[in-house]
Amino acid sequence: MNLHIICTKLDVDDSIFEQYRDDDWIGVDYGALMLIEHNIRPIAVFGDFDSIDENERARIENEIEIDYLPAEKNETDLEVALQYAKDLGYQKVFIHGATGGRLDHFLGNLQTLLHPEVLLSQSEFIMVNDQNTIQVLAAGTHIIEKEYDKKYISFIPVNDGVILTLVGFKYDVERFEVNLGITRTVSNEFQSTRAEVTVEQGMVYIIQSKE
Repeated sequence: MNLHIICTKLDVDDSIFEQYRDDDWIGVDYGALMLIEHNIRPIAVFGDFDSIDENERARIENEIEIDYLPAEKNETDLEVALQYAKDLGYQKVFIHGATGGRLDHFLGNLQTLLHPEVLLSQSEFIMVNDQNTIQVLAAGTHIIEKEYDKKYISFIPVNDGVILTLVGFKYDVERFEVNLGITRTVSNEFQSTRAEVTVEQGMVYIIQSKE
């Protein structure tokens, strides 16, 4: 069983609620209301709930106890939810509704994937929308599975001086140094259903995308 975290309705296809109904869910702010509306009882709910009205808040409270967060705080609601999820032992944690709307929110949400405790978790954290999946690869050799509905894969450096080796892609490289501002590793493709990525001296975001 996997865990799903949903924080907004932005870039969210309602089909996910039926597709992953048997998995566990966490609701963040407005995402909690979305779960209740789709008859899914989350295992936890977090947020300051500034995006819903009193009637909607009461509806959520009738289903589950809310862990209210202050509006003024050092962490985003999503970061708090990820800190809660990192020790629960799920194989994969999918994050929905974190990529649309304000760009500062999107970039901030990307940063949550780089939190040291999230990186050290045994769970694999994946940010998703209908078009893309995003995750972080730390140093090491990784076998990457091609997602059946995706065509492209890109590697975006988190820091300067990433050394990248790609084997099994349309464009393979051996110990290629990827620095910030370099776009050579964007829009690659798998040669088959699996490929190998070795990351040295840093981390990369990997993004699988549809046509």
